[in-house]
Amino acid sequence: TCPDEARKVASEAKKKYPIVIAGGGDGTVNEVVNGIAGSDSAIGILPFGSGNDFAKALAYPRQFNESLQVLTKQQIKSIDLGSIEVINSDLEKKNKHFINFAGIGLDAEVANEAGKILWARGLAKYAIAAMKVLFRYKAESSTVSSLEFKSEGRHLLISIGNGKSSGGGFYLTPQASLDDGWLDVCMAKDLSTSEILKIFPFVLIGKHARFKKINMKRTKKLVIKSQTNLPVHVDGEVMGLDIREISVEVVPLGIKIL
Repeated sequence: TCPDEARKVASEAKKKYPIVIAGGGDGTVNEVVNGIAGSDSAIGILPFGSGNDFAKALAYPRQFNESLQVLTKQQIKSIDLGSIEVINSDLEKKNKHFINFAGIGLDAEVANEAGKILWARGLAKYAIAAMKVLFRYKAESSTVSSLEFKSEGRHLLISIGNGKSSGGGFYLTPQASLDDGWLDVCMAKDLSTSEILKIFPFVLIGKHARFKKINMKRTKKLVIKSQTNLPVHVDGEVMGLDIREISVEVVPLGIKIL
């Protein structure tokens, strides 16, 4: 009935049940994950949401009865989990887990706008939100640091994928694997509107790495710092619009899934 309620319910459920089912989209899955993370309980999914990107990453069927068949087989495996800590402009800290995606910049602004669109679903919802945000969002200067790479300058977006897609079908990290112990990172430097419109169709098929202002990397841990406010989302849920520092790392095989 309200944000964060599913996490609280799942946190109680994990004390009694070995399996907790998330009926909803990526946001509901994220709340259940945060409720059961660190326990022996496994998560199952009934994909009722708008995007269902994580369910797609697992090749879950979209039909209700077929999803039930997946759950009743009770085949459990462990997959990686993401962990994120953010510090906002008031120096307040927040911590969360994510199972599919964390995004900084344009894609977080799109997630925020998509939350206001109630009449559309799936990829169409996020595409409409992207078109609304595209002409007003300005890339902010930030520094991205990890053991494997460093990037400085005006980043339009920094997308960190455990899964392959977000926003209902934007394949920002198409080579990502859920159980390889790594996070895939897509960074887009300060693109003009015409450049974004040129690249946009290629993101839908995961072929955008061919463009010179797109950098694809892999890491186990990274830190992002900015002197100005950055929007941040995890699994499509906005964590904040005024974030100044972000620390992200992988938790190898950190959660059980049906």
